[in-house]
Amino acid sequence: MKRFDGRVAIVTGAGQGLGAQYAKDFAKDGAQVIAIDMNPETLAKVSEEIGADGGKVATYVLDITNYDGVVSMVDEVVKKFGSADILINNAAVHRAVEVSKMSKADWDLQINVDLNGSFYCTRAVLPYMIEKQYGKIINIASASAKVFFPGFGGYAAAKGGLVSFTHTLQEEVKFDNINVNAIYLGMTNTEYTRARMNEHASVTIALDDMMQPPEVSKVITWLASDEAAPIKGAAIDVFGNHY
Repeated sequence: MKRFDGRVAIVTGAGQGLGAQYAKDFAKDGAQVIAIDMNPETLAKVSEEIGADGGKVATYVLDITNYDGVVSMVDEVVKKFGSADILINNAAVHRAVEVSKMSKADWDLQINVDLNGSFYCTRAVLPYMIEKQYGKIINIASASAKVFFPGFGGYAAAKGGLVSFTHTLQEEVKFDNINVNAIYLGMTNTEYTRARMNEHASVTIALDDMMQPPEVSKVITWLASDEAAPIKGAAIDVFGNHY
């Protein structure tokens, strides 16, 4: 028997990078994966890879800042697959702009995707989790919420808010058999990080020295498993050797 047999795992930002890794690993471990992303091409590729490996996946091309769309998606998932057991709030966006130069649009985008979108997804699944008296919610925050870097003002604000949201929500659902946790994510070898290295000469960490997606995914899948049932309301450093 696999760890996530009979579980439905929703992963946002699943079209590439860490989100794709999470989706693949949950599927390998028996979950019915619900992969969400705004890019239909990358999402289709992830779905094909999961299917070729014998996994179960359903995809939704969805903007998580659309609250009504998120609610409709979750309602449809529960109707079709019977539950929404695990939520990985992974979708995020970063604009590397110092506060003195940041536009309102840059600020709003980061808050809307990184914080509001995570709230929308959480709010949509919570009634089903409370009714079932079972749930795992993992919020992917960032090292920038506790180790501060120029150009991360909007991103750090959103990710710091996500950590505080994690702690508060856990207090609200601690008697409902729901685990709410977060990680402070450090530098990881993903498409986004590689693009940043090409654009910013100051990013000089070698890709091989960064965390690799499978390493981070082991932490996430463990936190979502019943093995981690005693871990509630934690915000865990997942930095590897570098922030």
